Amino acid sequence: MSDSTEPNGKVREPIEEETAEALAREGLKPGVVEPWEDGSRTTSQPDAFEWWYFDAQFDDGSTAVIVYNTKPQTRPREPLTPSATVIFRPPEGKSESVTSTCGPEEFTASTDGCDVRMGKSWIKGDLRHYQLHFDGEGLQVDLEMERKAPSWRPGSGVTYFDKKKTRYFAWLAAIPYGTVEGTITRGGEKRKVTGSVYHDHNWGNMVVGKLIDHWYWGRAHVGEFSLIFVEMVSIKILGMGGLKGHVFYLARGDRILTGDGLPLALVTGDFKEGPGGQSYPSKLDFHWHTDDGDVQMAIRNPKLIEVIDITKDAPSWKRPIIHLFANPLYYDFSADIELTVDLKGVKAKEHGTAIFEKMMFR
Repeated sequence: MSDSTEPNGKVREPIEEETAEALAREGLKPGVVEPWEDGSRTTSQPDAFEWWYFDAQFDDGSTAVIVYNTKPQTRPREPLTPSATVIFRPPEGKSESVTSTCGPEEFTASTDGCDVRMGKSWIKGDLRHYQLHFDGEGLQVDLEMERKAPSWRPGSGVTYFDKKKTRYFAWLAAIPYGTVEGTITRGGEKRKVTGSVYHDHNWGNMVVGKLIDHWYWGRAHVGEFSLIFVEMVSIKILGMGGLKGHVFYLARGDRILTGDGLPLALVTGDFKEGPGGQSYPSKLDFHWHTDDGDVQMAIRNPKLIEVIDITKDAPSWKRPIIHLFANPLYYDFSADIELTVDLKGVKAKEHGTAIFEKMMFR
C-alpha cells in the first residue's frame, strides 16, 4: 500500500481526492452532492458489491438497522444475491435479525437516484426525503425520513487501492443526520416509532479486510451539531503496520463546518474483553486541531448493541480455516459523548449519545 500512504506514514486521506481531476473522473461537482450519487453505482460491474445502510434510533428506546445488499462485501466476484436485512432491538428485549432474499430477476436499482427494489422490500429517496419498506418473516418496517444535516462525501468519496485505479471502495453519507417516523409490525402487532436516522451508501470491488486491520466508525447528533468520525488502521505490509487514516464531518444545523479528516487523532484506553474473543476500549478521545481551532470528542460508557461474526456469510467449510488466521468480528455500541467545539465564531460544549462501531478483520 505504498502508493496509498504519505511520507509521514499516515494512510492517504480520502479528502485528498477532492481535485478537479478526481471529481471529473467520477462525474462529480465540487462541494455538491446530487441525488444520482445515491443511485446504483455498480450496475455495469459484475465484480462489485453495493449496499444502502439505514440506522435509526427511536424515542421509545428501540433501534433498527436496515441494509439492502446486492451481494456480500467479502465476495464481490460472485453473482447477484440481493438481500434486505433488519436488525431490530426493542427496548424491552433482545435484538432480532430478519433477512429477506430474492432472485436477481426481482432486483431493480435506478442509476438516477435511490430507487431500489428487492422482492417485496424497497427504498426510494432524493437525498432530502426517503421512504423505506421491508417485508420478511412476519416483520414489516415502514419508515419516512427527512434529512436535517447536509449530504456529504469525503472528496470524491472513492478510495483506490492500486495505481491503475481499478480496485476501490466508495462511500456517500446521504443523511448524516435526519428525523424518522413510521411503523414496525411484528407478528401482527404494529408499533409507531419516531426518532433520528443515519443513512449511507457504500460500493466497491475491493475486499477491504485484505488491507485494513480494524476501524472505528461513529456518528452523533448533539445540540446543533452532527458528526461522523472514522479511524482506519492498516494491516502490516512491507514491514509497515498500524498506518492510520481518518475521516471527519462536522456540521452545525444545515452548514458543514469541516470535512477535513487529516487533523483528526484518536487515543483509546481502558480496554475490556468483548464477546467472541476480541476487546474494545471504554474510553475514546478524538481530537481535531488546525489553525482555525479545536474540536474534541470524549466517548465514554459504551453499551454493546450488537456483535456479528463477519465470517457468517462464508461457506461453512471455510469458516474454520479463516479462524485459524483471524478472528473477524463487528461490535456496535451506544455511548455517552461530550463534544467541545472551539472554532472561529463557533464555541460550544454539548453532551449526548454517540453510536460507534469497531470492525475487526484480524
